Amino acid sequence: MKYTILGYLSSAPGSGYDLVQQLGGGLGWFWAASHSQIYPELRRLESAGLITGAATTVGERLEKRVYSLTEAGLQDLLDWTRQKPEYRPSRDPERLQLLFSDNNDVETIRQHLQAHLDHFTERRDQVIDMRERILTGKHPRIQQRLKKKDAAERAKALLLCDLAYSGDVRRAELEISWATEALARLDGLAGSEA
Repeated sequence: MKYTILGYLSSAPGSGYDLVQQLGGGLGWFWAASHSQIYPELRRLESAGLITGAATTVGERLEKRVYSLTEAGLQDLLDWTRQKPEYRPSRDPERLQLLFSDNNDVETIRQHLQAHLDHFTERRDQVIDMRERILTGKHPRIQQRLKKKDAAERAKALLLCDLAYSGDVRRAELEISWATEALARLDGLAGSEA
């Protein structure tokens, strides 16, 4: 969560609400978090001197806090991005459910696999749409990020966005292919039992 916030603020200042919105969209493909996680983390990062916050008034009465990245926060983000990637232990409830579904009837297993196929088809389509909005400059946050960069830095930033989102598209396509094959194999098993 820490580096999601620091990375987000490396483009431009933003509020907790802005970050919640981003985690529901573009960044949410790579890191999910709830309101209850974001706001305490913003306070912690501010206390640590990695970000600064300033209260602003929106409308007549509504006050919100807008955060900016400090030099220390930028350095922490740079140090983290220079490290080897970290891979968390696998936790895949879908595959675990499938492993223990042998007591279910074939139609219940089919519904499970179809739900998996539908989920990743929708995810792929949404990620493709987000990737397209970023690469064509239609995403507001990427516009802010690119504004600070020269042509070579913009090209590098867009390449990295393309690589990240294309990688997620391929993951989804792999799951789609697997689920399609699994459904066909399940149909073959059902046909041999009939």
